[in-house]
Parts: sequence; C-alpha cells; structure tokens
Amino acid sequence: MAKNRKKITISDIAKQAGVSIATVSRVLGGSDYPVREEIKQKIIDIANQVGYKPNVFSQMLRKGKSCEIGIVVPSITNPFYSQLLSAAEQECLSQGYVPFICNSMSNQQLELNHLNMLEERNVAGIILSSVNSGDVLIERIKEMQMPLILFDQSFNGYKGDCIQFDFFKGAYLATEYLIQCGHRDIVFASGELDRRSRCLMYEGYKQALKDFNLSVSRRKVIYSFVEEQNFEKKDYYLGQELGKLLMQREYLPDAVVTVNDMIAIGLINHLKKENIQIPHDISVMGFDDIAISEMVTPALSTIHQPATETGSLAAKVLINRIKDISHDTVQILMQPSLVERDSVRKIHKKVRR
Repeated sequence: MAKNRKKITISDIAKQAGVSIATVSRVLGGSDYPVREEIKQKIIDIANQVGYKPNVFSQMLRKGKSCEIGIVVPSITNPFYSQLLSAAEQECLSQGYVPFICNSMSNQQLELNHLNMLEERNVAGIILSSVNSGDVLIERIKEMQMPLILFDQSFNGYKGDCIQFDFFKGAYLATEYLIQCGHRDIVFASGELDRRSRCLMYEGYKQALKDFNLSVSRRKVIYSFVEEQNFEKKDYYLGQELGKLLMQREYLPDAVVTVNDMIAIGLINHLKKENIQIPHDISVMGFDDIAISEMVTPALSTIHQPATETGSLAAKVLINRIKDISHDTVQILMQPSLVERDSVRKIHKKVRR
C-alpha cells in the first residue's frame, strides 16, 4: 500500500530557501512587504517544484476578507458555458481566489436569488452571464456592494465592466456564408427571442439578407421552447422541436441558421430520423464552436466564439478590479470567426455547353 505523502508546508519551503517562515508567508501570500526579487523568485521556484498548495481559506481568515468569486451562468451542462466556466475557474485559482459556481438554469428569478445569496456570502466579486435583461436586474446590479463583471453578453447602455461577444456580426457571418454558398431560402431557428444575444443574432441574420437583396419575413423564423424538466439537455431537445416544426412545412428551406451548436445538433438528429440528408437536402449552421461540433456527423459548420479567452479575461478583469477599485472601466467586444466544416452544401450552378 502506498504511503500518504507528507503535506508540504511553508516551514519546509523556508528551510530549503534558507529564509524565515515569515518571509515565505509574505511572498506566497501576496503581501506588499518588501522582499528582494532574487529571494522572492527562489521561494516561488521551490514552491512550484515541491507542489505547494496554499490553504486559501486560511489566507482569507488571516486577511480578514473573502477570496471567493461567484460565477453565475445559465447552464453548466451546455458545453459552451462549461468552457467559459473552466477558463474563469482556472484564472481565479491561479490568482488565489476560490470560484463559487452558480447555475441559474436560464431562470431569471433563480439568477436574482443567486446574486442575493452571493452578496450575503460577501464574496470578493461576481462574474455574471445573465439571461435577464429587465430593469429589475439592472437595478439589482447597481445595488451590489462588490465588484461585478458581465461576460458573454451585456445590456444596452451598461456602463460597468463587461466582456461580451459580437452576436450581430456572428449571425451576419453565418447568413452571409450560406448565401455565398448559393442558398437563398434561409430560416432562422431559435428559442424564444427573450435574450439580448438572440435578438442581436436575429438582427444580424436580417441585415445579411437585406444586404444581398433577399426577402426578410417572419415566415422564415421558427422558435420554440421546452419544459424545465428537460433542462440538462434543454437546447438539444429544443433543436429537435425546431426540426419537427421544419418538417411540418410544405417545403424544406435551403438552409437554417441556429443560435447555438446544441440546438443545431438536435435539429440535425431529428431531420436524420426523417430521412433528410445533411447537407444534401438542407444546410445547417451552428453557433459557438463547442468541442463536440467537429465530432458529430456531419461535422458542424459554425461560428467560433472564443469561450476560453472570454472566461479567462473576465476573471482577470474582475480580480484587477478587486485589487484596485479605481481602475478604468473595461468593455471588450470579442469577435466571431467562421468555421467551415461539412454541414453546409456549396451549390454550384451548371455551366452551359
């Protein structure tokens, strides 16, 4: 049986570095107490070599302040938000903060409840991806007693820190690509247009049609919803429901723009059950570029959202705000890019002899 390894302490590091325990504590605890740079680097190198893991909760007690950061997202099962969470969590831990993860389940009231709980818990700061764009939430954010940053999406006129994505441009790129591939009858498939991100995507879709002199009609928009008990696979089931709506039409459209990859995958799988071939019979565009999108058949053409970069950057900005409440407001708009795979058919016109 393997013996339990002795836990490395700051006393062990102090002995190896030839310095006092107090000096090690100051360096690893992030103190402003002056320590010569070569000594500081020596202590950090030894700590990394021996795999020292500080007790962050003890640090919190010693400093008399919280090292917890609340992270609120609409879903922990959607791979896109999992990427955001993982990157934000890693950044928090690397800087000595403990992430406290909250799943709002796309429920506006639950989201508000999480914010109330985090404030009562007196966390150091909050990273929020909101499904709520109402005045109640905006006023609640203004009342928060700790730093807060919005990520993934923001609100019209929001003046605080935010790392958001250009949803309008992303949907424009997706629609433009379908048009350039020869498609003309293009449907926009979504859940209810009750989020700012979805509304911006719808506007981007319409603008691309207008710019290529194609008709814009509510007939080309399909949306649905699924019951809350299906939450873990909510977007996948939503895609299947949207597939059913497509099959109720007299004619299938040339192509479909969806608002996320999980919806696209659900839609494709339902169409396959109906013996519809993708992309031969209909082309499908996803949105997000989650890892599974290139593993399904056909591999999903989609719009890349830099989820990892967004999550990491949001955590960095928030921690900087915690450390220096006076720094300038940070508002960054992350840019989309097109990912070409196999779910879109390129239609070539026949050439006359």
